[in-house]
Amino acid sequence: MGRAASGRGKVYPMTQPPGWYDDPQDPSKLRYWDGVVWSTHVSPKISPTVEQSTIGMPYGVMPAGERPHSAGSQGAQGPASVQDGYPTPQQGQAGGQWPAYGQGPGQQGSGWQTAKATTPDGVVLSGWWKRVLARLLDGLIAAIVSLPLTYAPMSRAINLFGDFFRQVFADAQAGITTTTQLPADVTTLLFQVGLIQLLVYVVYEVAFLTWRGATPGKMAVGISVRLRDEAGPIPFVTAVKRTAVKEAGTAFGLLPQVGALGSLFTLLDGLWPLWDVKKQAIHDKAAATNVVVGPQRRRDA
Repeated sequence: MGRAASGRGKVYPMTQPPGWYDDPQDPSKLRYWDGVVWSTHVSPKISPTVEQSTIGMPYGVMPAGERPHSAGSQGAQGPASVQDGYPTPQQGQAGGQWPAYGQGPGQQGSGWQTAKATTPDGVVLSGWWKRVLARLLDGLIAAIVSLPLTYAPMSRAINLFGDFFRQVFADAQAGITTTTQLPADVTTLLFQVGLIQLLVYVVYEVAFLTWRGATPGKMAVGISVRLRDEAGPIPFVTAVKRTAVKEAGTAFGLLPQVGALGSLFTLLDGLWPLWDVKKQAIHDKAAATNVVVGPQRRRDA
């Protein structure tokens, strides 16, 4: 955070991170600041005594709600700049009230407290490890579901593997130099198995995200998928777009020529939420979605 300027006994940050702050037009509510502009999302204050709190202030400072305010006092930085009818947090809010750094709705903590990342309407975003665990569970479930379709080609590939290695062993005992390249039929059968598993997973994920907003793996760890700006199960087209980008690396990984690039994309996509401000993977950004804590209620419910 940048340097701060003091005004009427209160410290005003030069910049302010995304979070919930006093609504400039309605002191009884909080409005979400996304770090650049005010959003349209508002929330009532949780505590009716929030203005009497002295948490985060130096010892002996009078609570903001009890301090007198003269007309036009906006802190040492001068009058608030106006953006679409709202003063920006960088210039200070009316009445000189600022929550502590990292403070969200109803949170009164020290200046070192870090708020959990949320959607614009305040829903807490999922942690990275929950997403990884859900992905592993879903992969296992989809693989089991696809077994009836992959059993025949997988069995044939295993038999060809056995014949190939027995032939190599026999040639080695006879002193005959033989090729170590797998038969083309084995590569074809493994491609078929991978393609079937991929298609089953895509149908599995799109169906559950559209129906419940979460796959069984996500439901097991208590997370779900929604549009970043709207709650509820995501639309079918959004689910298809999200899943297509998510599984693009797996699809390219089936091709020998670009398999390494596909694997690299899958790894990068999976790690992206670790450093992304909105906790979105690449496929989340493509579909404008977020993985959040808790279930999604159907829009027609």
